Amino acid sequence: MAALGLGTTAWGGRRPSVSTERESKLRRDQIVADLREEMGKGDKMAILMVHFGSAYAEAREALGRMNREVSEAFPGVETREAYSARSVVNRVRRQGIWIEHTTDALITLKKEGFTHVVVQPTIVIEGLEMEALRREVEQRKGLFKEIRVGDPLLYSDADYETVIRAITGSDVNAWQGAKLLVANGTYHASNAAYAKLGYMCQLSGHPDYMIGTREGFPTLETVIGQLRQGGYRQVTLIPFMFVLIKSKENRVATAWREGLEKAGLKVDLYAKGLGDYPAIRRLIIDHVRAAIAYRRVSVSERKEMFSRF
Repeated sequence: MAALGLGTTAWGGRRPSVSTERESKLRRDQIVADLREEMGKGDKMAILMVHFGSAYAEAREALGRMNREVSEAFPGVETREAYSARSVVNRVRRQGIWIEHTTDALITLKKEGFTHVVVQPTIVIEGLEMEALRREVEQRKGLFKEIRVGDPLLYSDADYETVIRAITGSDVNAWQGAKLLVANGTYHASNAAYAKLGYMCQLSGHPDYMIGTREGFPTLETVIGQLRQGGYRQVTLIPFMFVLIKSKENRVATAWREGLEKAGLKVDLYAKGLGDYPAIRRLIIDHVRAAIAYRRVSVSERKEMFSRF
């Protein structure tokens, strides 16, 4: 197989430009190995979009838009979707809507003759959900000639920069007071990604942007302290999750609103999920392109590569 240059694709076009930082990251832990170049006669490729899932129609509409844009970006490649949460799969099926769990979707692709698969999540950080997804794919890699997993939304520094530009470049930037990104968070070490995002917001010239998490750090109490220190009396909650449930079922936004109002702050809600930002959807598509064009190398492979220098 002939290696492709960093800017080219096996199907004759050029990859969209990515930042120097992202190209550098790709050279460090990935190698140029275009999936389509490795396909032979009779092979079939599919993209499996994996979402946590939602039983709410408004959220599924946002996920469907993401799926459609991926399909449009890769004409001729089958695009499917799956939910990683079995409980959500069951709830949706009770509504009469057929959706498959990740495992079942992979088995279906195998039965339908697909040989090369890219699994692209809409997971936000490289945490427990990504660990579970990578483990699931690893257990079923024998079903296909090759299967790859795309990066979560926040992986490289360039990803953080893109997300920050998308949010701060939206109309919420003109709203009065502080802007507070509110994430689910996790007690896993990967929760540090949110603090990193907040720090990068500050460094990028947006001191009025902060971040808080339902689980882990920064906590509600931490953020209230920041707001008081900054002299803010008004704050806008910006949900930092791929899809937004606008009803009272959005426990994260509801809990934060109540906590901030008890602290004497005026609270507004910016009713937009991450998947509603065109630039963020384009970033997910860019991750699919990278997964097609590059293969991640294992630690042992990297050691062997470095030993040659």
